[in-house]
Amino acid sequence: MTEKILGTFLNRLLTTVIMFAVIIINTNQFGPEGTGTIAIVILGLTLLQVLSNFVGGSTLVYLTPQRDNLQLLLLSYAWTLVSTSVGVCLLDGFNLVPHEYILFTFVTSIILNVYFIHLGIIQGKENIKLFNLLQLTQAVLLIVLLGATLFVHHHLGWSIHIRLYLRLYLISYLVPCIISCFYIRRKVHFHDYNGIWKLFGEMVKLGCWTQLANLAQLLTYRTNYFLIQRFINDKALGIYDLGNKISEAVLIIPKSICVVEYARISNCQEEEYTKRLTLSLLKLVLVVILIAVLTLWLLPASFFGFIFGPEYANSKPVINSLLPGIVSLSCLSILSHYFAGHGKFYINAIGSFIGLGVTLALGFTWLAGTSKTDPVQALQVAGHISSIAYSCTFVYTLICFIIKTKATPHDFLITRQDLVLLKENLRSLSLFKRKERPC
Repeated sequence: MTEKILGTFLNRLLTTVIMFAVIIINTNQFGPEGTGTIAIVILGLTLLQVLSNFVGGSTLVYLTPQRDNLQLLLLSYAWTLVSTSVGVCLLDGFNLVPHEYILFTFVTSIILNVYFIHLGIIQGKENIKLFNLLQLTQAVLLIVLLGATLFVHHHLGWSIHIRLYLRLYLISYLVPCIISCFYIRRKVHFHDYNGIWKLFGEMVKLGCWTQLANLAQLLTYRTNYFLIQRFINDKALGIYDLGNKISEAVLIIPKSICVVEYARISNCQEEEYTKRLTLSLLKLVLVVILIAVLTLWLLPASFFGFIFGPEYANSKPVINSLLPGIVSLSCLSILSHYFAGHGKFYINAIGSFIGLGVTLALGFTWLAGTSKTDPVQALQVAGHISSIAYSCTFVYTLICFIIKTKATPHDFLITRQDLVLLKENLRSLSLFKRKERPC
């Protein structure tokens, strides 16, 4: 398990470095207004992915070890086609995505959703190496394609436009999607259609709670995007988007751990083991994330202006306002994957809706009021709102965890053993060797 977490972390670290290289290119090529447009289109794709995952998504990780895999795939494919068609019409009808990008959004969404369906099956089978390889392939392809395009355009004297970047973004997902098809074809075989409608009902039941949680969580994360675009402008959104992405970069630490945590808990339902595993990972994440957040807080505004362009120095206040929420979000990710691994998706859904309610209430009052007087200050307020929302969701989920596991205050203390394990750089997970695991 240690090797899987280390491998996932290194993969995500490299992927994050590559994606920040892409962000640097984008901010210098398109400016705040262009990056704001890109952010809105990508957000539209994310919303479509959430709709698609009402049947499939992360529930595939939970169901893959237990149910017929081909039936899971067929049901997920069919739902993706239906949900994406309906979702694109809604995005266009409510003007959430610029009309000229609607066709691109539809085609890209289908490809992305098929890719993520395959990733769910792969993760459910605990093939973490392939899971990591596919994600890394997408990031490497994007930076290589973007770099080559910039090189050619520079020598020909052409300018790169947003639509071209989005096409490269599509290709970077198409290739790993095709690669994943070969694995799925080899590992998933036809049996029969018996019980497929019963399975569909189970997927809907689990998927509804999961995706209600994900949708509420996504809206908690990104409602500020729509509010900033509405109350201020795309330029301000581009500055906020950069600050948000930089602050969320430290989430590679808990996300790397959660990939393995979720797959392991889904394949092992023994209560005491999963409780110990979750508590150990929670303490590990808290210590490491505090160090990462402190490092980010110490970076001066001039650093961001130098890297991304002078206009982006205003991202620093946004980053600072988001950091408390990032700590809460990191710890929340460990607890939420504990409940997801046990099929308790409704707990995550309720927590996410609490965060969304806080975001909407403060967004239409505090943020709306501040944007009329001081647009720069409003961006910092948006960050504070997100931090408050994340913290409320975390507190609720923590209370649920304590009630379910009967955890005591002593369980959350870092013991001498924890300190030794942290010093040994993730060897802490050796206490969960297979021979001690009752599964």
